[in-house]
Amino acid sequence: MTSAQIAEVGIASGCKGGLERCICPRVTICATDTLSIILLALARCSAFFDYPLYMMMFLSKCHNINNVCRRTVLREWIDFGDMHKVHRLFGIIVGIETMFHSFFHMLRWGLNADIDLLWKTTTGISGLAAVMITPLICWPMVIPAIKERLAFEVRKGLHYLSIVWAIMLLFHSKSRIYYLIGIPALMYLVDYLFGYFGRNGLIENAFFERYGENGVALHFLNPPNWDKKPKTSYVYVMCPWISKYQWHAFTIFPEPTKEDHTMLCIESSGDWTKELHRKIKVPCLRPLYVLGPYKSPFSDAAVTTSNAIAVASGIGITPTLSLVLNYAGKKRINVVWACRDPGLVEYILHKIDIGAITKKSYAFIFYTGTRELALPKDLPSNIFIFTGRPHLEHTITGIVTAIHSGDGLPEEIYEAQEKIANAPFQQRMKVALSRVVEIYNKDEMFEYAVEETEKVAAAAVAEDPAPESDGTIDTAPLDDSDPETAPLLFSPDEVPEGQVSLKGLDSMISEFLGGIGEYSRSDIEALFHEIDSDGSGFIDRDEFDDFIGMITMESRTLSDSQHELLSAMERSMDVRRSSIDSSVRRSTHNNILGNDTTIRYMQNLLKYSEGDNPLEDWSIFYCGGSNEIAQILREVTSKYNIDFAVEKFDW
Repeated sequence: MTSAQIAEVGIASGCKGGLERCICPRVTICATDTLSIILLALARCSAFFDYPLYMMMFLSKCHNINNVCRRTVLREWIDFGDMHKVHRLFGIIVGIETMFHSFFHMLRWGLNADIDLLWKTTTGISGLAAVMITPLICWPMVIPAIKERLAFEVRKGLHYLSIVWAIMLLFHSKSRIYYLIGIPALMYLVDYLFGYFGRNGLIENAFFERYGENGVALHFLNPPNWDKKPKTSYVYVMCPWISKYQWHAFTIFPEPTKEDHTMLCIESSGDWTKELHRKIKVPCLRPLYVLGPYKSPFSDAAVTTSNAIAVASGIGITPTLSLVLNYAGKKRINVVWACRDPGLVEYILHKIDIGAITKKSYAFIFYTGTRELALPKDLPSNIFIFTGRPHLEHTITGIVTAIHSGDGLPEEIYEAQEKIANAPFQQRMKVALSRVVEIYNKDEMFEYAVEETEKVAAAAVAEDPAPESDGTIDTAPLDDSDPETAPLLFSPDEVPEGQVSLKGLDSMISEFLGGIGEYSRSDIEALFHEIDSDGSGFIDRDEFDDFIGMITMESRTLSDSQHELLSAMERSMDVRRSSIDSSVRRSTHNNILGNDTTIRYMQNLLKYSEGDNPLEDWSIFYCGGSNEIAQILREVTSKYNIDFAVEKFDW
């Protein structure tokens, strides 16, 4: 505009500083000198840069629209599965840009003695309101120090000030902002209302139970409008008996033992989850509402490859299990789980047959807690449990090397265990003993059984002296999860020195014959009676030696089927042996666990690939709250050119 045109408008007298043309279409964006024009240009450019970001901040939270788009060919160009990352990134940029935009406008107004425009114009008032609430919307969600000090419920409540922020923007400018903000905001509102009323279901009788000391598991029948087996997804949960206004996101996975049922695990961390844990004192049925389900980022990443390694920490095992359950038998999804909560580890291992759903894959559990685990009697051969934190590069390269090279395929280990499980206990045990006596000294085996007998007797005396024995075997069932709580056959003062009780024999078999599969109380009792030839109720050294001698003689004439069984059991026992010092099973199969050799194998694989990516059919996922693990995995996947996806729900 020329000086004459500006003078006609009546906002200013004209251009200053010898300028022939300047900018002054309305009072709030009037710049008549060089510095004002520069400041106005900076403010306007920051606003124009932010317009598409404003739109995406609303569109990225249209969960139902995103769910539909993820089933279309558009997913090949747009990552609809990680819209939260887009929302977070653009939110940070807009939070910074808003401050710059406001600063340049207010500096220009101050220099021109027009600062009263802040409270005398609609543009000034709406802009001031928007810039004041921007920190309340953004900072609690992205600044770690604030996130740690504010409860999630408070942070989410402040985040909803974004609605007020959007309304302020609609009044802030009279130009195209009505369309740029109004249309995406309207789409978000319609999407939200559709989800709230169309995809919101009441579960009248959800079953709640505690697991361990720190969490709650819940189970429910899928609502009628759900798919029979929802893909790896999350839902928003509202328990009206805790709060009618709070919805929290949790990953769901199919109930392994019930058709058309879903379960989820909730760890006590924030105010709402702690209140849930406090109220669920005993297993009970209570109502709740579920909003969703919505596909998780894992859903899209898992579709693209046939082999995957799903890394989880803590409660992050739930989306991992959902992924494994949905693709069981279709893809190799190996599990690497680090957890310090013994209750969660025990609950998952007792409730879910991880060995069956991962029979073409490996499952590594790294337990970092202090209490000993109460494990199922006989874990599948493709599940490995270690104490301590994982060396992730070793573990990942070990898994990839074992499967890529074909030397240590998990299905071979699983098939070997199936062969063991289908054989009668007496046959399994005798065949295994014929192999074990070649490895261990029978003196060592007998002395271990005697020590276990004496330990149980001493523990019983310390806690509660047993009643006098009637000379018969106690038929109370052995406790598979904690062998040391099993009842004694006789009162402690009646245990003969240097002899073995039923409990001592059971402990010896568990320790030295860890690969023989499951067995029952009646199985071990029948074996005990066979060895106890004089019927005294105890096994002395002569009876033990006679039994071992008989087994050794029989091993020389094994049938073909027994040789196959022995081969399977040798593999099982070589892959997994229990440790005398811990209830946690440890592996001695170093190549599967990974080492420098497997790292070199992977490096050579890439080095001599002749341009092709030999690992293009592999992907790695991570779910958990550890930034350290996520960063290590980013470095490992970048090093070996493997696709990587993260699901943190770090809200």
